Amino acid sequence: MQRAQFVGKNSRIRKGLRTLAAYQKCGKKFHRSAMKEEASNAIEISKIYINHCYQYLIFFTVLFLPIGCSSQTLRIFPMQKQQTVAVGKSVVLTCQADAPDPALVTQPQWRDPKGLIINEAAAGTRPEIYTEPMPAKQLQLLYISSITTAMAGNYTCEATYTNMPLSASVVLDTFVAITWNNANENQYATKGKDFKVMCEVTAEPAPSVDWFKEGTPIMTGDRYVIHANGLLIKSVEESDDGTYTCRAVVIQTGELAERNIKLEVYTAPEMEEREHRVEIKEGESAAITCKARGKPPPTYSWIKASTRENLATTSRFSVNENTGLLTFDRVEAGDYGKYICSAVNQAGHNETEIEVEVLVKPKIFELLNTTAAENTEGRLECKASGRPAPRISFRKLSSNDRFLNGPNDDGRITIETSSRQTGDQMQSTALMSISRLNRTDDGLYECVAENEGGEARKNGHLTVQFRPSLAHMSNVPIWSWNAQPVNISCIAESIPNATIKWKFHDYDLVESPHVKIYGSGPISYVTITPIDKSLYGVYKCIATNTLGEAEHPIHFREAFAPGIVTQARQETITATSVSFNIVGPAEEMGPPISAYTTQYKENGNFDWNYAMNRTWSVNSPYIVENLKPMFTYDFRFAAVNQVGVGQWGSPITVIMPRRSPPEQPKWREAISSESLIHGKYADKYELQWRVPAHNGEPIDMYEISYCPVLKVSGEWRVSDESNCVTEELKSYDAISYEIRNLRPDTRYRMHVRAHNVLGYSVPAQLYVQTALGVERSGFAPPKLLSSGAIIGVALAGVLICLIIVDLLLLCFRRQGVIATICGKRVKKHSDDEAKLGSTKPRSPPSPAPLPPPVKLVSTPTYIPTTPVDEKEPLKETGEDAIKRNSSVEFDGRRVYATSGTIIGKNSAV
Repeated sequence: MQRAQFVGKNSRIRKGLRTLAAYQKCGKKFHRSAMKEEASNAIEISKIYINHCYQYLIFFTVLFLPIGCSSQTLRIFPMQKQQTVAVGKSVVLTCQADAPDPALVTQPQWRDPKGLIINEAAAGTRPEIYTEPMPAKQLQLLYISSITTAMAGNYTCEATYTNMPLSASVVLDTFVAITWNNANENQYATKGKDFKVMCEVTAEPAPSVDWFKEGTPIMTGDRYVIHANGLLIKSVEESDDGTYTCRAVVIQTGELAERNIKLEVYTAPEMEEREHRVEIKEGESAAITCKARGKPPPTYSWIKASTRENLATTSRFSVNENTGLLTFDRVEAGDYGKYICSAVNQAGHNETEIEVEVLVKPKIFELLNTTAAENTEGRLECKASGRPAPRISFRKLSSNDRFLNGPNDDGRITIETSSRQTGDQMQSTALMSISRLNRTDDGLYECVAENEGGEARKNGHLTVQFRPSLAHMSNVPIWSWNAQPVNISCIAESIPNATIKWKFHDYDLVESPHVKIYGSGPISYVTITPIDKSLYGVYKCIATNTLGEAEHPIHFREAFAPGIVTQARQETITATSVSFNIVGPAEEMGPPISAYTTQYKENGNFDWNYAMNRTWSVNSPYIVENLKPMFTYDFRFAAVNQVGVGQWGSPITVIMPRRSPPEQPKWREAISSESLIHGKYADKYELQWRVPAHNGEPIDMYEISYCPVLKVSGEWRVSDESNCVTEELKSYDAISYEIRNLRPDTRYRMHVRAHNVLGYSVPAQLYVQTALGVERSGFAPPKLLSSGAIIGVALAGVLICLIIVDLLLLCFRRQGVIATICGKRVKKHSDDEAKLGSTKPRSPPSPAPLPPPVKLVSTPTYIPTTPVDEKEPLKETGEDAIKRNSSVEFDGRRVYATSGTIIGKNSAV
């Protein structure tokens, strides 16, 4: 019995354990089912169910362990009896059998709200609603892929347990979530028009809609009206551009959604101001720009108004639709006319009309040469084409001045112009008429056609016919001598060309061995060899053409050498030069005198064969230079012509003066020494002069001085001697000097003197008044040192350095120039006498060779024909001069001498 009790007890324990296992399995199924829920509420519900499952498990284990578990049910997960699902969402419902012995439970089935069994999905298909069994776990899953409002209702899960029916149901309710049906995130409005920002919202229950712009609430007012399907903006402005927010709220469900809508305000194209007429040149590339303001940026197109053709598809044209640039490739004359530019964008379109004028460079296509006789009328006609109509003018090629339209030259020359249309171009015609033609009208005339496209030039010749003219022929006689052959030429000016014939002594000239005729016109010349005096005489050249004839006499004469010079007179003389005034002989017997020649020699020389020569052309200065001062010269003169040198005239004697200071400089321009010159500048003036004669000694410098002056009672006076300035110009060939730092509007007296070793010349004088101006500021930079001052400073610096070196030698080695000078000062004169030969006894020095005696040369006496050196004054020859100590350079050593014999410093006595 105990065993039976134990067995019975054990069977109850086993049943309790099975029950516990069943509840554990139930808890796990609940947990897995809950995890499949996609919302957080389902997760919380599953946790609650699990917690309750375990609580029930513990409760039933304790309570029924002795008696066992005998309940069986169907459970649907999620466990809410009524569930609300958004339309369009997917739903999964799980039906699970809860029985002590699951093997006794049949496979659950689902029924829709109409009571129809929901079948499983066929292989490879996924219908809107289907079931999926899981036999191993006694589960039946119901899948609704996209729930609709029609699918709402009561869904039932059914099964049997030991022939006992089991069922469970759940109610599915649906609602419509906030949906944006017509609410594009980018919308575009047009400026100036009403526009509705579309935002259609659907939801069940119906939502409420609010509007915001850039976070600021929008209320219905003058410009904004909130409609059910959007926000109406009246008369859109550019400031309405921005981001708008459409906010939808479902109060019943607590759902909130926002949609940001970017609104861009488009503006219709607006053409920019520009010139309505443009000019382009034929043959070149050109471009026309069309600009319009708009949003979005417009696209452009071009058409030609006369042909209505789209230029984007026309040859020689290209259109940039983004920039509006119309490009012409090789512009043609026919491209002129009106062009229309169109600008288009989403907001609208606009267009403008541009007049294009093609500039065609003028082309002269007709200008004919013409011929007319003297004193008749001549015409030149010039025709040119171009666009616009060329303006035509004439000018004579030898003049820069053009003839004006209408009468010119007192009505003798008239210009008439006209123009007309010819195809794509204009044609202009100009006619120049010249009445009473004269020879000066003959020549080239230039026709100039010009317009805005350029210009064209072409030359035409007007030939004026006239009778022969010999006026240009010279009346100078033709000369010959010693039977030399000559040519007598005749050139006739005429149009048409003239024929020429010759006459001699009023008879037709006949050729002979000594007379040859070459040419018969318009050029002819005769070669004559005058072996006989009868061939000298008057020859006539006679030229003839259709308009008349002309003649010209030519005198053929025998030539002789010039006669004796009538007069040769000395004019100006300096120490080294002399000028003459020469009066030539009469020229009746020969060709004109071409030159004068002179021979000159020293007076002591009687042979003219060794004389020097000088020849001058006629009317030039007759000056002989490089003569010796204080010499006597003989001069003789002769005239020269084509034949040769004439007879020498009688000689004249000229005694040259002694050397002296230079001659007075002469101003380069003929200026009176008392006249007042007005300068061009306020602070400077340039003096210019000619190099004067140096009178035997070369010029070594010029002295320039200037003083401010006033004119008192008609006389010039220095106003302030302290303001006089003297400057030296160290140059022998200077011919100009610029005086600077003058005062404005001030009168100055300026002097220029030439200098040589013998002194200054007489000054050349000039009075100058400076121009008006502003006096230089006192802060002007100081005057730079002259070159002489710079050299002086440099020499002073070198001398100071030498003195410093000499002092150092004196201090350390008792040597140098200063040491030598100091040593000589302490010596007595008697010591020098002893060295120079004193009779006082002293120890003889070491023998040394005596130097050769110094030769004394006497002062030369004056001889008139011998030059005298006047660079130094004559030395005294008296006894006092002989007794003076003197020094001479001897063999590299300095010797001192007193009265008596001169003995070298290092000589032995």
